[in-house]
Amino acid sequence: MKQITINNPIEKDINRNELVLNQNAGSLIFTNTTGNQRVQLSGKDGGNIYINNKVVSTFAPSNCQSLTKGDKFDTTESSSYERSYQDMEKRASGDINIITGNVKQFTDELNKQWLDTFLPVAVAKTAPEMQYPAISNNTNAIFEGNGSPNSDGSGAASGGNWKKSDLDVQKLIEEVTPELTEIEAQMGKGGNIKLVSAKQITLIAGTTPVNYDSGIIIKKGRPVDGEYTINSDKTHVLNKIAVPAFEEKDTSSAIPFGDVHVKANGKLMLEGGSGGVDLNTTGNAKLTTSGKLLLGGAEVNIGGGTTNNAGTVRINVDYDVFIGADDIITTSAPIIKTNATSQYSIKSPQTVIEGDLHIAGDLHVTGEITAGRDITAGFGGRSVSLLKHTHTSKGKDNKTTPPD
Repeated sequence: MKQITINNPIEKDINRNELVLNQNAGSLIFTNTTGNQRVQLSGKDGGNIYINNKVVSTFAPSNCQSLTKGDKFDTTESSSYERSYQDMEKRASGDINIITGNVKQFTDELNKQWLDTFLPVAVAKTAPEMQYPAISNNTNAIFEGNGSPNSDGSGAASGGNWKKSDLDVQKLIEEVTPELTEIEAQMGKGGNIKLVSAKQITLIAGTTPVNYDSGIIIKKGRPVDGEYTINSDKTHVLNKIAVPAFEEKDTSSAIPFGDVHVKANGKLMLEGGSGGVDLNTTGNAKLTTSGKLLLGGAEVNIGGGTTNNAGTVRINVDYDVFIGADDIITTSAPIIKTNATSQYSIKSPQTVIEGDLHIAGDLHVTGEITAGRDITAGFGGRSVSLLKHTHTSKGKDNKTTPPD
């Protein structure tokens, strides 16, 4: 017998057995080749289930359907991908919950640990650059002053002489970085939800809009000082008028559908293109912050209006209101009322009043009074002409006095 040399020494250990079952409806193939075992079940139309030691794949040349009478669980220990070349719909008669992030972020309060560790750095970053007295808006951290306020007697921090802050924020960051890094390692990677659409994104909660009333308008709700009536003897009477008031009513809190909740524990960023941003509601709209609220635009319109002409606009603050313009400020109304419990000051190189001027109290003038016509004053129930024709008068103590 002639001896055959085997160039592959492990060839003798390879099993090359294969079993094929062919039927009119399809075929079943068992490939037993060592290291390359596989099973394939194929239908007549080409649909198949393929199994080897690395992958399990299915192919449906037409529709693919599945029905589970009980619960269904799908777990992927690595990444998971799903793609549709046309529309995709996921519908549930119950809730749909999408939760991302490491389980420890929910069970071990890792996020709270991170915030507590970083708090000293955040407080240091909040501190003013110059050491004037201040208080933070959320944590109520108190920053003591080191210096002197404005020398104009106002006690204002602006214009004062303060020492520069000696807080070393960079050093604080270096001190807490090792602990923050350890906490972030426990958080793991990922945890984000990203929604990207080449066209539109529509979020709708509920199937029917809720148009219940959110309050009532009392057309004559609040009494305010109105117009002065000037009598023939130049005395005046202040009339009271009523202005509209709005009372908020809660009619929608018990409705079991239609709400959309968006909560960002960090930043919430909304950006729109030239199509604009529209927020419309039949209820009340609230935009509040413990920080600074910025409203800006080429033109800003704030209006309070209703179908029955009962709209109002009110501005209420704890301390200071400032309105400034580079060119002009116009206030227009049939009646304008200004109330000041302490003092009302007008600082202007020139003040023009068109129409009659009625002063209920004393008139004190530090400069001169120039009259183009008569000045008449009442003394003891009688009218006395103080000045005739164009004349300038300046009394003692800078007060106007009748002529001798």
